[in-house]
Amino acid sequence: MTVTTQDTLRVLTDGPIATLLLNRPAQRNAISYDMWQRLPDVIATLEADEQVRAVVITGAGDRAFSAGADITEFEATRSTPQKALDYRTRVETACKALANLSKPSIAAINGYCLGGGLELSLYADLRVAASNAVFSLPAAHRGIAIGHSHVARMVGMIGIANAAHMLLTGQRIGADEARQCGLITSVVASQSALTASVRLANEIAALSPISHQAHKQILNDLLDYGLEAQIPKSRLKLIDQAEASADFLEGVRSFMEGRPPVFKGR
Repeated sequence: MTVTTQDTLRVLTDGPIATLLLNRPAQRNAISYDMWQRLPDVIATLEADEQVRAVVITGAGDRAFSAGADITEFEATRSTPQKALDYRTRVETACKALANLSKPSIAAINGYCLGGGLELSLYADLRVAASNAVFSLPAAHRGIAIGHSHVARMVGMIGIANAAHMLLTGQRIGADEARQCGLITSVVASQSALTASVRLANEIAALSPISHQAHKQILNDLLDYGLEAQIPKSRLKLIDQAEASADFLEGVRSFMEGRPPVFKGR
């Protein structure tokens, strides 16, 4: 295992799996302005690493995935309309970088997943939560409004009624309720979210990167554009590209030969 340390953001790689760690355990992994600003570059590095086939994002320690944006910075980062606009831009850029990562991503959630932390987790492909996980969007408690892109993504996952409940009440919900409404994809035993996520990431990494890239783009297109008829025709050629790939031929040959496939992502 190799470890790259970048202060409050750490990347640990183990074979085809990279774990991106929000590393502020004393602050329950509250995401600072600097972290939002640096996340796109960290994600770009993971994108460029051909050895990495799946990414797990989690928070340091057992108490929190992330308790949200660092509110202690708000005077410096959000106290004027221009500062607030800059801050929102940084957050949206970081979240979109995670969504646009061509490799599958899993948010491993222990403890608190609140505010900006929950927003970030929405842009992972899968969310595995420990039974002690707690979710909330307390924006209305602080006079904050969550932007269209985040709300649209949440509505696409849990429906407008559930999204309205979370936004308008600011109430906290537990892992089981989050699973029932579709906010997370699975619930595991307390403090085992990372272990379960890494195990799942290894299963995913053994499959075709070409298929993953196509499916991720298709899912994002449906979230962004809605119905298939509204998606630009150029994006509908992904299936043709996948079926012209070496991975497709390997998948067919391995099936005919009765052996596990060895995908190269080409």
